[in-house]
Amino acid sequence: MRVLFVEGKDPEALRALARALPHPYWFLEGEGVWLLQVLGASEGAEAQARSLPGVRVWAFTLQDGVVYRGCGKRSATSP
Repeated sequence: MRVLFVEGKDPEALRALARALPHPYWFLEGEGVWLLQVLGASEGAEAQARSLPGVRVWAFTLQDGVVYRGCGKRSATSP
């Protein structure tokens, strides 16, 4: 799975990109900078991201990871 990271200083442009893509995403805020992480990103998504002014874009291939392992205790949110 390809994972796309898009860093920029215009949160509205990044949000608009995220909403336009058919992929799940995370939108993170730092100190004066925002990071959009797009999961399962297509090459078209990467091209759209690169067309935004003032952003930095990286694409990676996921090698390993855990989405949810749980804490071992039952809760209202446990699967």
